Amino acid sequence: MLNSGRAGQSKAIGLALFVLLVIWFFKLNLGSSLVGTGANEEIWEQKNIDIAEPKPDSISDSSPSSVVEASVPTPTPGAEDAPAEVGVSEDDVQLPDTKPEPSADKKHEKTVIMGKTSKEDATWVAKKLPGWRPAIYAVDSRTDKDYLHVAVNKGRESMPYLTYLIDYYDDLSDINVFIHAHEDGYPRAWHNEPQSAKYSAAKMLDLLRLDNVREKGYVNLRCNPNPGCPAELHPNGETFEKGRIEIGWKKLWKHMYGNETYPASVGVACCAQFAVTREKVHEQPKEFYEKLMDWLLTTDEEDAGRVFEYFWHMMFGMPAVHCGSNYSTCVCETYDCKAGASGKRSLDKLSLKRVI
Repeated sequence: MLNSGRAGQSKAIGLALFVLLVIWFFKLNLGSSLVGTGANEEIWEQKNIDIAEPKPDSISDSSPSSVVEASVPTPTPGAEDAPAEVGVSEDDVQLPDTKPEPSADKKHEKTVIMGKTSKEDATWVAKKLPGWRPAIYAVDSRTDKDYLHVAVNKGRESMPYLTYLIDYYDDLSDINVFIHAHEDGYPRAWHNEPQSAKYSAAKMLDLLRLDNVREKGYVNLRCNPNPGCPAELHPNGETFEKGRIEIGWKKLWKHMYGNETYPASVGVACCAQFAVTREKVHEQPKEFYEKLMDWLLTTDEEDAGRVFEYFWHMMFGMPAVHCGSNYSTCVCETYDCKAGASGKRSLDKLSLKRVI
């Protein structure tokens, strides 16, 4: 039994040596296939260069983002459930050289501009003026998300008007109409031309002759000369009663033009509702309207809005006295007097009397 045990051990040792030899031989051949040669390393380094180098004309070489690498997001407290960020490739990056200018096909034909208080309802604009771009300012609210906002509620309609001219100076419509927020009704809308029932502002704009606005550049929406014409203001008077518009008007003139060479008379039909073309607005640089805004923001005049009421026509190139001689002619130049065929109320049937 002792001899037979030794023989078995010899066989086991021999078998173990054989297995070890096989394992050593296998590792030797496998290792040679996994260890990279110098040629393989050179090819891999070249691939790294190809990946990091930006593609020609894809993005600017001078841009700090010309090489975009995938980054590992840093965990933040409470962000365990947030989806992981994905690295951005250079093909996804677009770096415009300059801010794109509005294209010609994005120009608006007409915009209606107004300021409204929280007590006024301006939803009628979207319902009854669907072809107009609305620029409606909530003058006494900074949180109303449905409307635009002004810096401060001051100067009645002059604040939203000037805000629009400044903010939209490079994006004006062909025709820009500045009106009040109330839709209709007497006496609240008494200053609207009475060519339609209830003195409707919507109907007034529906009948507005846009070709006439394009031709003249500036058109006052009120033809009735009372109040305002033929000469409401006389700036060269020596003394003025408290509350007279001339007091603030002279201050605004001097602020804008730097002199006291006032016109003898100023006249225009009230009440700060008018249409003006883009070209007419652009006859003055943007700084001109910013200077007007500066006066409005700093003046101590109690009724700066009425001061501007007798200044709008002059800033758009009209003479100091801008009053029509014939009410009927003015109405039919400004509005469509023969619109009965299209379902609109014809002005021919109205008694167009000059109101004194």
